[in-house]
Amino acid sequence: MINISLFEEFKRSKSKILAVTKYWDKNETNKIIQEIENIYPEILFWIWENRIEKIIEKWINRKNMHFIWQIQSNKLEKIVSFCSTIHSLENIDHALLIDKLSKEKNIKTKVFLQVKLDNEKNSWIEIDAFPNILEQIKKLENIEIIWISGMWAWDFTVKEKESEFELLINLRDKYLPWKLISAWTSRDYKIALKYWIDVIRIWNKIID
Repeated sequence: MINISLFEEFKRSKSKILAVTKYWDKNETNKIIQEIENIYPEILFWIWENRIEKIIEKWINRKNMHFIWQIQSNKLEKIVSFCSTIHSLENIDHALLIDKLSKEKNIKTKVFLQVKLDNEKNSWIEIDAFPNILEQIKKLENIEIIWISGMWAWDFTVKEKESEFELLINLRDKYLPWKLISAWTSRDYKIALKYWIDVIRIWNKIID
């Protein structure tokens, strides 16, 4: 069922797949993830979804579940409870709330800092503001910053995508050396592999 040729590409590159499972029901999700773990356990970087209600419904182990996309403050308590990692942290207010909720629950929450790479995204972290926000978040005890994340506009040229990856790599190397980069998606994964992007979010190409 899984796309063997895709996983072989990732095996050669040493990049990892963050599997998008929001299009599958609970049984399909468990079946596909189990198959990946049986054949390519070193490639799977666990799974992500963007609807907390579906995450709760599937009842996947918190340590394996990542939340991505725009955060709604009124849903953060559930997100922190059911997701070990948040891929779309974009402002200090959300960081403070995540830290507070994590402290109350006596847990740690890992985060991606979502960098704004084009004019279509109004709320993500501006490049100029990144150093200041990073320093503020570093002081929070129950948040662990482990990645930089970015996403270009839906329509892009190869040159634009290469510029995106170069920007993310430079940001990581300057401010968070040895941390990971997460980037988008099934549409541009071959370019991402060329740039040795650490974690690539894949959805429709996972299965044949």
